[in-house]
Amino acid sequence: MLKQFADLTIEADGRYAEDYELKFLEDYLESQDLRMSAYIKIRDNADAIVEAVRVGKNKRNPEFKDYYATCKRDFIDLIRYSAAALLFDDLERLRTNMLLWFQTIAKSWTFEDDNNDTYDVLLQVIPQFLTPEEAKLALPIFELNCAVLV
Repeated sequence: MLKQFADLTIEADGRYAEDYELKFLEDYLESQDLRMSAYIKIRDNADAIVEAVRVGKNKRNPEFKDYYATCKRDFIDLIRYSAAALLFDDLERLRTNMLLWFQTIAKSWTFEDDNNDTYDVLLQVIPQFLTPEEAKLALPIFELNCAVLV
């Protein structure tokens, strides 16, 4: 949404914005309460989400515990950036600012296969902390993480 605001500011410079140009704002405002609620739940449960993913990953891959401490900080950052993308409805900023950077790190350390397990488990965990309506808004963001990082 922030990028859409910036783009609209440039596109409508010197004139009033047309109704179709303001549609994104209407859509955002209609979902703002759900976005805020989901953001707060993710923020307040971030540690529990990370722990649930750790437990799920350990069931799939017991060797994961050996390098969990290294991955934990980056995973927490990823959840934080994803929650912000949810709040501001800004997938593009998440993709370009966080995911592409993290993808480079994952490839350099060759842990793309590990990412497959991580984000598959995360997609199962996130809905446990949200209402179905909130999850409907949040899951595409976490699915983008999977698409880019796996």
